[in-house]
Amino acid sequence: MADSKALLLSIALASAMLVPDTASGLVADAAPKAEARPMDFSHVTSRALADALVKRGELVKIWLYPKRFGGPNDKYNIGYVPAGTEVALDFAHDRISGLIDLKAIDRMTIKPEYRGKSKVLKAITYVCHGAPDKPPITISIDIW
Repeated sequence: MADSKALLLSIALASAMLVPDTASGLVADAAPKAEARPMDFSHVTSRALADALVKRGELVKIWLYPKRFGGPNDKYNIGYVPAGTEVALDFAHDRISGLIDLKAIDRMTIKPEYRGKSKVLKAITYVCHGAPDKPPITISIDIW
């Protein structure tokens, strides 16, 4: 009999822990759900502002035509992307390296896209060309 009382008590305690007691005010109401806001860098219309956001860690400088594929070391080859985007870019660059290693491509065109006058890339497309009888291989990354 004592075992059945202990079992009932433990069941009652367990169910009390599962059901929040909001009526007594002991358990705080759940915080309101935060809404995800889309990224918007349309206000970044100068390199100076983009460089300031790089210093704050919000943006990252990249080479539009990657240096590992022979991209030039000049200011016209510099692009800005939100921090974290470099993961997707590295993945794309690794895929392109694999295509080069397989001799499936021998040249590449980069197509950066911007929104309005923003200096932050909205998207970037790599168009990889190989044999003339084969269609180009296109890798696109939508950024914001």
